[in-house]
Amino acid sequence: MHKKMGTRYVPDTQIAALPHGTLKYGDDLFLTRKVLLYQIELQPGQVGEDYIRTLHHKAAFIHDGFQHILDTSVEEDSVTIILQAKPGSLFSNYVNRKEMSFPTIIAMIADLGVSLLDAMEERITGFTVGAENLWLDDHGKLSVINYWDKGDPQAQGAIGLCRLMIQLFTGSETITGAFEVMHTHLERTPIPSATYEQKLALIKLIKLVCQGHASLSSLIFGLRSLPSSGLKQDAGPIPKQIHYQNPSKIQNHVVDESEEEEDEDEVNEAAPAANKRSQSLSALSKAGIGAIAILVVVLVTVWALWPSSKVEPVVVAPIPTATPLTPTNSPVPSTTKPLGDSNKQSQEVVIPNLVGLSQADAEAQALAAGLHYNFLIEANDKPKGTVIKQDPTSGTKGLQGDNVTFWVSKGNQ
Repeated sequence: MHKKMGTRYVPDTQIAALPHGTLKYGDDLFLTRKVLLYQIELQPGQVGEDYIRTLHHKAAFIHDGFQHILDTSVEEDSVTIILQAKPGSLFSNYVNRKEMSFPTIIAMIADLGVSLLDAMEERITGFTVGAENLWLDDHGKLSVINYWDKGDPQAQGAIGLCRLMIQLFTGSETITGAFEVMHTHLERTPIPSATYEQKLALIKLIKLVCQGHASLSSLIFGLRSLPSSGLKQDAGPIPKQIHYQNPSKIQNHVVDESEEEEDEDEVNEAAPAANKRSQSLSALSKAGIGAIAILVVVLVTVWALWPSSKVEPVVVAPIPTATPLTPTNSPVPSTTKPLGDSNKQSQEVVIPNLVGLSQADAEAQALAAGLHYNFLIEANDKPKGTVIKQDPTSGTKGLQGDNVTFWVSKGNQ
């Protein structure tokens, strides 16, 4: 690892001082492009090379919901992480303006939640989704800036998304008080762009999340199921295809952008095949209609030419109609769906040990094993956010798709 600041990357204006470092605009002299520079001051005794080694797994994760790590540079007392520069600005510039409509906010948070689930599948957890750690691009899509450092537990996962939503609706810079009662902030705030039913459903959903009765995937499903939320109209452009880069292709933590273009070509090549299938189905449909028309003509002709006898009056008796079935609204289960291959759900698995892990790590372990999970929060002597028990116990044999429930400590009250 060698010093690259000044020889390849030149800092420009500062964007913001963030909890873990300073974010600046910069120039890549070699490729003549704009980049973002995230500079971290090293603590006494901390070695820059050791810090960089922890980024290998994160640097291989390429996703539109996260700022790509392009390169790194180690100085004597600091480390600089070079990130992709997207057009846009820090999301914290927008949280207190109350300019976005209800459907826009709901669609934006649901989209960010899907990015969090994708990261969890790659065992990337613990980062915050606070407004100061998010970037809003020109297409209205959010991406996480620092996803390699551990952040405030109250700004992570589903809890962090709920806190962010409340900030956007209320225009508050911070949401004070215990997270279990965060929904009360929303109850006191008028939302002109939402109906009464929409607001009530959102408050109930946030209350379930903050009281530990709904997971991240349940939150996303709930947001997309809000009454008449208009997500299809206001969700914005279709997100770009997500692709992951093989860690073996990372050399000196530099992302090969040509590989990203190749992945996009593969997606584009699939479009003509889909159009051809659509045309084939249309042709079959037209052929079927033509065949029915010919059959009707033949039957009418035969009937007209058939020798007729004395015509007897025909009495048509009314046919009693069956009592129509009353449709039932079966609730859709809101448990977390394992992010694996659905063909593997019948395979036997061993329930992992979640006790002692953080909530985010426990969720990641459950998903990695192909399990559904639920969690509850209760007072306990263990540190807040620590899993204190689980059911079934670790080592128990089950099948992929089974449920595992764990309890998370919220500390002494």
